[in-house]
Amino acid sequence: MIGQKISNAFPLFKQSVSNSYSQIFFARHELMGILLMLVTLFDLYAGISGLIAVVVANIAAYLSGLSRQQIISGLYGFNPLLVGLGLGVYYQPGLSFYLVLVFVSLLTLLVTVSLGGILFKYGLPYLSLPFLVGIWVVTISAREITHLEISERGIFTLNEMYSLGGMPLLQTYEFFNDLEWALPVKAYFRSLGAIFFQYHLFAGLIIAAGLLTWSRIAFLFSVAGFVSAYLFYNLIGIHITELSYSYIGFNFILTSIAIGAFFTIPSGYSLLWALVSIPLLAFLSLAGSSVLWIFQLPVFSLPFNIVVLLLLYLLRTRERFHTKPALVLFQQFSPEKNLYSSVVNQRRLAHLAKFPLRLPFWGKWLVTQAVDGKHTHKNAWKYAWDFEMTDDDGKTYSDKGLKTENYYCFGKPVLAPADGYISELEDGIPDNDIGDVNLQSNWGNSIVIFHTAGLFSQLSHLKKESITVQKGQFVKAGEQIAACGNSGRSPYPHLHLQFQAAAEIGSPTLDYPFSSFITYKNDKPTFRSSTQPSLNQIVAPVQVHELAVKAFHFVPGQELKWKNAENPALTESWTVETNVFNESCLVCSKTSAKAWFVRSADLFMFTHFEGDRNSLLFEFYLGAYQIVSGLTPGLTLNESITISVYHNRFLRLLQDFTAPFYRFLSVQYSQVQGGMKNSLSQSYVNLKSTVVFSAFGHIKLSKTYEITLSENQISSFTCMEGNQIKRYNHAN
Repeated sequence: MIGQKISNAFPLFKQSVSNSYSQIFFARHELMGILLMLVTLFDLYAGISGLIAVVVANIAAYLSGLSRQQIISGLYGFNPLLVGLGLGVYYQPGLSFYLVLVFVSLLTLLVTVSLGGILFKYGLPYLSLPFLVGIWVVTISAREITHLEISERGIFTLNEMYSLGGMPLLQTYEFFNDLEWALPVKAYFRSLGAIFFQYHLFAGLIIAAGLLTWSRIAFLFSVAGFVSAYLFYNLIGIHITELSYSYIGFNFILTSIAIGAFFTIPSGYSLLWALVSIPLLAFLSLAGSSVLWIFQLPVFSLPFNIVVLLLLYLLRTRERFHTKPALVLFQQFSPEKNLYSSVVNQRRLAHLAKFPLRLPFWGKWLVTQAVDGKHTHKNAWKYAWDFEMTDDDGKTYSDKGLKTENYYCFGKPVLAPADGYISELEDGIPDNDIGDVNLQSNWGNSIVIFHTAGLFSQLSHLKKESITVQKGQFVKAGEQIAACGNSGRSPYPHLHLQFQAAAEIGSPTLDYPFSSFITYKNDKPTFRSSTQPSLNQIVAPVQVHELAVKAFHFVPGQELKWKNAENPALTESWTVETNVFNESCLVCSKTSAKAWFVRSADLFMFTHFEGDRNSLLFEFYLGAYQIVSGLTPGLTLNESITISVYHNRFLRLLQDFTAPFYRFLSVQYSQVQGGMKNSLSQSYVNLKSTVVFSAFGHIKLSKTYEITLSENQISSFTCMEGNQIKRYNHAN
């Protein structure tokens, strides 16, 4: 009963405690948190002190009305935990000690919240700065508090191990401690233990196991950082004993994980930046120890905090080289997930952060000149496109093509590529005779549209007196604004399009992608997104269809229920939820699995999945990974899915170790639109998708899915793997 009341008052309280431990390594991982908690209990009083500090801080955060999501993630608990562990190691337990512990935990929480608010403005984390403030304040104050006694524990470590776990634990401790490993290896594990104020090999081994359980990439970077530091100290001729290593080594481990694997996408570039940080940490550790010794204060994690904050600030203020290394934009608290999502979503979701621009016409057009063109489109004006229409034989004109009217594109509607205001236009320039050009009015009849700050579109060589808009007028995407012509430097009728940063006609061009379009090859349509048309491609805009839009228009609070076609008693329901960051997901009521998604004008896309992969929701995540809002018979779509969903766990674990530098696994998604009917009485469409799991280029598993849309909803969903077929019908 009491447990239920606590659960109602503080939801997921146990998870908030375990995450406070794992959060020290930037993780949200329950098993790792439990392992780390056990490690802290090797010094029983220190471990209990740390646990008390976490509980006090998290309860205070709940009662203060702070973000529950932050509390559950452990972000408010890990700094008080470190303070509690440090004080528990240095001082004897007693009434005065626990009184100090409670209030310094509250102080650390206050510092955490305040520093979080200050550093958030710069997109920076507070790391373990609150821990430093808390433990230094007590260390200085304790000189005047007579009832705080210095602890003598640690002198008789074997006795403490025996009292904690008896002879089995003592023998295990001695076994690992007596291993004749090289000094750097022992120093690495002792440095891991030092993060939790446990200065022995056994603790480090368990922490390493927890680190490996959470992230193979983080473990790899931690080793790389420490080994580099060990070599650097030898190189500059500084002698450091094992004990000294145990105090400062964790700075190199945590910095390598933070800079190389957590706040950036793990890669060769992130590893290089992590290695660059090693000498900086070494100098700060040496200088910091000397300065702080004047005040009799340990340096603790100060070098780690300074270097990580400085490097992250530098990376966030770059004007170029944004992928060397790339910063993590959507933090999934797993280096592997961050990396694998970045690989597939860097291009796939790129247009979501950009203003959506579409092709400015209806139907199919041929790209007769593209970026860095053959005739014009050079230098500052290289990012531009010329479009013409063709017949089935690929000709752009009828008869002999001696008249402008013979050209299929001449007089055809020109549309606004996006919402905006008409900022500049020119009309009244005559259309040229075929083969002739007007060099005095190079751009011919033109329109420039302002879309957003620093982004304009220019459409040129328009037909004389075909412009239907006025300067300052607002236009909607897809609205007809003129007709294709042959004015200006244009020997044959065509439509010129470019994007630019200024309002003047003929301004230098911008390298900017189209949100989406369709290409045709041998009459087979293929969907493209976040890219640009190429020379000789036949392209067409996506024509949005109401059926596809409404079927995948999931509203927060909406519930989707499914019944198994063969066994109606087997049901599953999903609820649409949105978090405080306006990120949406489908949540399975049975397993609590979550499939996160985003929507744009042309697309519905799943971004990542969390939870039980045996649920129907996971199959739906794969089968409906990306849906085009426009319906085009035979339209094909090809995308990559994150390796995090790879079906073979052993291969996926192996991949984790090499992923920043070499990836041998792949998950490919393809979809074809077919079985389409569109009439006044009824509309439906059948979407068929395939997900292929490969290793070293060889297919290991293939899954097929069918989704039927009708009556403005998803009416059925079918999963096929080998001879197994599972069909579910919409039950709402």
